[in-house]
Amino acid sequence: MLIKDQTASVRTIETPDDLAETRLEAIGYVFHGTLPKPDSKRAPKAGSNLLHFARCAKLDKVPDIEVKVWFRTIRGAKQHLDVQVGSGKWKWCKICEREITQKILNEA
Repeated sequence: MLIKDQTASVRTIETPDDLAETRLEAIGYVFHGTLPKPDSKRAPKAGSNLLHFARCAKLDKVPDIEVKVWFRTIRGAKQHLDVQVGSGKWKWCKICEREITQKILNEA
């Protein structure tokens, strides 16, 4: 029986060094923002919860106090964020959104 490499597809980024390493690898996607507290009545705004490509230059400006999560795939990111943050409470970075749209157009 073959043993498959089961590396995590979701990882919390805890230190600035972790973020720097993730960006250097430039694989996957990085979310940053605020997660709603279970007892909170108000959810955070979608504009403060962004998903980026790991290589996005805007990640350099993210404050250390925000939650950062790395995802291997877009599908995994969407599923996780819809559950944890809420559907419609997060969005793509504008620069990354343009890039992925252009990539889809080029492939068509």
